[in-house]
Amino acid sequence: MRKLPALKLVTHALNSIFTYRDVGIRLGIVWIGLLFVLGVLGEAAGPPDPAATTLGAPHIVFLLSAAVGLIGISSMAVGWHRFVLRDDVGSPWRIDAIVWRYVGNTVLITLMIIAPFALLASIVSLLHPAALILLAPASVLAGAMALRLSVKLPAIALERRDFGFREALSATDGNFWPLAAVFLLNAAIIIGALLVLSVAVSALALLSPMLASLVGLTIGAMFQLFYTLFNASIFTALYGFFVEGRDF
Repeated sequence: MRKLPALKLVTHALNSIFTYRDVGIRLGIVWIGLLFVLGVLGEAAGPPDPAATTLGAPHIVFLLSAAVGLIGISSMAVGWHRFVLRDDVGSPWRIDAIVWRYVGNTVLITLMIIAPFALLASIVSLLHPAALILLAPASVLAGAMALRLSVKLPAIALERRDFGFREALSATDGNFWPLAAVFLLNAAIIIGALLVLSVAVSALALLSPMLASLVGLTIGAMFQLFYTLFNASIFTALYGFFVEGRDF
């Protein structure tokens, strides 16, 4: 049973993005550009009204952005997995059976993790406020489990049909604490980056709300590209380490 070096994995993921940033930009530039345009349309349409009984322009733009985002992220991730693991640089517009299978499994993993966590959160909300502390270890458990299940995603990108969730769980067995550490490091990097970006945009808003909005959309698009490649790099590294026996 291999023990995962959590810090090395996260460092390796960051180094991969920096080293092959040109490939990452090539894979993501079209999707990020499309999401930027949808973001501008969303700003023009305004936020969706939860109380609305009919679908208006804000709802349509929101749903379109969510759909394009999911497909685009999956397309970029498939391209990144195949590049890192097989040195195969595909089309940035890749939308094929592999990408659709990747989309379906991403949604499935999300539901498998969020559903029990949401149920626990609902139960805890009915208890004493002090019980909210239970959500902290539960979120770490959910994050580690999500990483274990996500080892299947690079296998999908490599067109493997013999590697499912059972194999992903078996390959990562006995590595809860290292995977929990990877989840926490991932969260710290993302939250830290978002805080810095939020402060920068808020400072710009004092000078010009319109400028802050445009800069926010631009930075948000760049962050989306980084976040997609970062997560894909982590999943790729996990697959390489546990399934293919690679080291960092």
